[in-house]
Amino acid sequence: MEKFAKIFFLALCMVAMAGCIRDKIEPCPPLTVTLEVTDKNWFNIDEVAAEGLAEPMDENLPFREFVQSLSYELIDVETGDPVASGVYDVTHDGQTETLSFDGALPFGQYELVVWGNVSSIPGKSSLSTDGVMLHEDGKWGADNVYHYAGILDYNYDSAFYSAGLERTVGCLLVEATELPSGMDFSIKDVDGVHGTVGKGFVYDVPESVHTELDWGADATSVKTETCLGPTPDGDDASLTIKFRDMDLYVEGETGWPYEIASDPVDITMERNRMTVIKYNYEADGFHIMILVNGQWEQMHQMGID
Repeated sequence: MEKFAKIFFLALCMVAMAGCIRDKIEPCPPLTVTLEVTDKNWFNIDEVAAEGLAEPMDENLPFREFVQSLSYELIDVETGDPVASGVYDVTHDGQTETLSFDGALPFGQYELVVWGNVSSIPGKSSLSTDGVMLHEDGKWGADNVYHYAGILDYNYDSAFYSAGLERTVGCLLVEATELPSGMDFSIKDVDGVHGTVGKGFVYDVPESVHTELDWGADATSVKTETCLGPTPDGDDASLTIKFRDMDLYVEGETGWPYEIASDPVDITMERNRMTVIKYNYEADGFHIMILVNGQWEQMHQMGID
């Protein structure tokens, strides 16, 4: 009888201990990714700011001051199948954004692809494999598109990750001075910049971009900024700019007698870098300068002196 009581007591203890151990097992942590903005300022913003042509962004501003909308897709590396996706606007005032996935997601390797400031990709079925069009139909500047792509090894000990969003485009800043009075409209044509960017910053073939800007008032000087895709490695793009006095335009008249145009010049566009060109109009035409490493260098037709 005493032996039976001891066995019964030991059995109760084992059950109690098993219950305690089970109570201490925590649920699997969900895969969570904290998104940060890596490229809050252009790489060369300090030298451009030193010329009084731009101001650095405050790096403590909310996430949404840099990225207003997010598109993301989580892909199972083993199967290649997407397991989660979303498109939404960023509305809070925090400096980071958090993506948290279903706790039922199995452990394994996943690829996360994120686009910032791309609310949708018309005609594309997958955010991960198709490119983002930077210049719609070759017109206007690109959106300030951000991107991240990386592999996440999700397991019990590695469930929390940080990811930095980087710019996909560069900025063309043009300043024109000493223009004839009455000018109020400008046209820029850039030939030879990438028009599409894919996952992992893979850029597609170059294209031409045409932009027009109505200044809203007459001016003898003007400054414009346009986001553009980078130029292919080792190649340049061609930039031509025209200035018009739209007040003197006569409907039906051929040509633009109230227009001044520059000769084409070669420029290089880089991701997250400003290309700064200054056009000074004089009696013999435009004198064109480019800002290089904090110094102004003279440009000639299709090149730099």
